[in-house]
Amino acid sequence: MDALLVVHFLTRPFGDNHSLGTSISDCLELINERWVLEMRHELREGNKCMDRLANLAQDLALGVVLPHTPPMSILSLLQVDACVKR
Repeated sequence: MDALLVVHFLTRPFGDNHSLGTSISDCLELINERWVLEMRHELREGNKCMDRLANLAQDLALGVVLPHTPPMSILSLLQVDACVKR
């Protein structure tokens, strides 16, 4: 799912019959628990590291994956993203 679409779902009202309604509601509950956060869309050219992680996730089974170290294929991208002015 495109990240801009996710930002749209989390920042605008949605219908009760929406096919992702339960997931959106769960996300909104977490967001409303006194978190300080900002929802925005970042072009993949502005965050190559996240783009690479999203591509890697396409090959994984469903569920949560918490790597203990960054995948080797993003180490150089971490350095590039750290230097990008926002």
